[in-house]
Amino acid sequence: MERITLITLLFIAGFTFNSNAQCVKGNCYNGSGTWQFANGDKYEGQWVDSKMHGKGKYEFKNGDRYNGDFHNNKRDGSGTYVWKDKGIYIGQWKDDKREGQGTFKWTNSATYTGFWRDDQIINMDVNTVTDTQERPTFGN
Repeated sequence: MERITLITLLFIAGFTFNSNAQCVKGNCYNGSGTWQFANGDKYEGQWVDSKMHGKGKYEFKNGDRYNGDFHNNKRDGSGTYVWKDKGIYIGQWKDDKREGQGTFKWTNSATYTGFWRDDQIINMDVNTVTDTQERPTFGN
């Protein structure tokens, strides 16, 4: 009997450690829960029909993070995206892209506040703190 119990426990432990993606906390179908993705990303927030939907936080394996609104598994609504070693975007999202009013802050203190369409700045006008700073590049 002990042998069967031990084998069963080892099987369950092996299955748990080999799972690629899973709900690690709460209700990841309809409610609030935390999902660990196979690629190392993690989402903590609201779910509707097994989709990220509502307020949530998404942490990327590379160190980037997003905190804001989701709709059908996509960033949609208001949110803040912080790149690991680059800038910060605070503003509107639609279908996982920056869309509408938003502010981007580069690490060199330059900022752009204005409108975005299809993840691109419309009419770039960058304000810098000093004239000695380099013009920021936009690669995000």
